Amino acid sequence: MRKLIIANWKMHYGPVKAGGWVRAFRRERLPKDLDVSIAVPDVSLAAARASLGRATIPALAAQDAFWEAEGAFTGETSPTMLNEFGVVMCLVGHSERRKYLGETDEMVAKKAVALQRAGISPVICVGETDADKKRGATMKVIRVQVSSAISNLKPDGHAQPLFAYEPVWAIGSGKPCRPDDARDVHTAMREIFAKKWGPKWTHEIRILYGGSVDARNIAEYVSTTGIDGALVGGASLDPRGFGLLCRAALPA
Repeated sequence: MRKLIIANWKMHYGPVKAGGWVRAFRRERLPKDLDVSIAVPDVSLAAARASLGRATIPALAAQDAFWEAEGAFTGETSPTMLNEFGVVMCLVGHSERRKYLGETDEMVAKKAVALQRAGISPVICVGETDADKKRGATMKVIRVQVSSAISNLKPDGHAQPLFAYEPVWAIGSGKPCRPDDARDVHTAMREIFAKKWGPKWTHEIRILYGGSVDARNIAEYVSTTGIDGALVGGASLDPRGFGLLCRAALPA
């Protein structure tokens, strides 16, 4: 399976800076066997799309979507709207949205289904808090989040779901989860896939790791069995630095 790295800009870069980032990043030399995507704010999707032109690398992703195609939902963006920008992936359930905006497992599951129906691959974020970790509830939390997210999803098709395991305590902390520990969580997630969809899907669904990933540690993660890439936050904001990270992931 090809490794995938997604840059999550979070709430950074309006249209002007987004277009400049894309143009600068397109000059970076990337490993041939690496898939790369950028998750940009909705207001910058048009600028990023224009700067990409006909290029397919990096692939365009969004940071969130609503679960209805249209309607009286002020401020929301539907999957069908995202389709107009050529979005191929979309994050759902990021821990920051769960924490600050009250997103529940049920809401995340509805968004994932809506995206898949629209032909966009949902990148479903799951992860435990520091409190969960300290009370030994990591696996319990992950099982609940994953099981809810896939309850009405299909594993196949051109909008196959992806997962990003992002322990909340590691995000932006400078203290990433150990690769071996992340692998153990990924293994537990794959057992849920197998139970829901059958053994074939144990290793067919991509699972990324996210949480204080940078150019210094990326290779250790992508070389660990069961980790299919990374969701990168702060280390993706500089296009040259992110290019360096991508090259470090799969050194020649």
